[in-house]
Amino acid sequence: MKITPLMKLGAQGALTISLVLSLASCGGGDDADTKTITVNGSDTMLQVGLAWSEAYQEKHPDVLITVNGEGTGTGVTAMINGTTDFAQASRSFKEKEINDIVAARGVAPVEHIVGFDGIAVYVHPDNPVKSLSLPQLKEIWAEGGTIDNWSQVGGPDLQIERFGRSNSSGTYGFFQSAVCGKGVEFKPGTGAQPGSTAVVELCMTVPAGIGYSGMGYKNDEVGWLAVSKTDGGQAFEPGNETVGSGDYPIARKLYIYTLGEPTGVVKEYMDWIKGPEGQKILADEDFVPLSN
Repeated sequence: MKITPLMKLGAQGALTISLVLSLASCGGGDDADTKTITVNGSDTMLQVGLAWSEAYQEKHPDVLITVNGEGTGTGVTAMINGTTDFAQASRSFKEKEINDIVAARGVAPVEHIVGFDGIAVYVHPDNPVKSLSLPQLKEIWAEGGTIDNWSQVGGPDLQIERFGRSNSSGTYGFFQSAVCGKGVEFKPGTGAQPGSTAVVELCMTVPAGIGYSGMGYKNDEVGWLAVSKTDGGQAFEPGNETVGSGDYPIARKLYIYTLGEPTGVVKEYMDWIKGPEGQKILADEDFVPLSN
């Protein structure tokens, strides 16, 4: 049996990666016996989705898994269209989305919590500012906020450049609510990027940049901030321990949605993801497992 990964880089630098684990006949196989699972949705969960798929395929060569990730909203659309078994999501589905799925498919989506994530606030590695409070971040990001220059928070005299995600992203919605407040819009001029990788890459290269993305996208060429819940409070960097303990204040659940309760090979895969092997892979991808 041969496993073939296919990875695509989408238009305008969007990180749209498809992993197709295909089976080549070894003389006794039959493609008609292949079981298929299709996964779509969250860009934040794309890398762990790929890692889960590859590891599961190695032990279950009769299963064909396809993984795509451009944003939680694309997973919702795929579920409405009936083109996915799993919708990975970095936020819970909205009531309207659930109603749209029920109207289109006749069955309600079922929510499965599969782990936890910290949303890191990324900056250029040379930025001397190492921590901010939630109130300060609100003044930077929220419409009407008063902080527009790094010198206002102890940094260089540079106009702050904000990089975020598109509004189809679950990370966009979560960060907006957690930092700006429910119903409060981002400041005009916040650059919407096609994926988490694009946000981090801009923070790596733009000295005045600030952006948000899952903590699993951290690398040695970008900085990130410790965050405190209140002005003057203790600040914590994102990590498995601080997210699991609740000390890091910008943290969320990670979800997989299925159309109704999963059955057959889809249920077997879901059980594996929630089990020891799947949760270890989640931790290896810098997310926080269920048992943390």
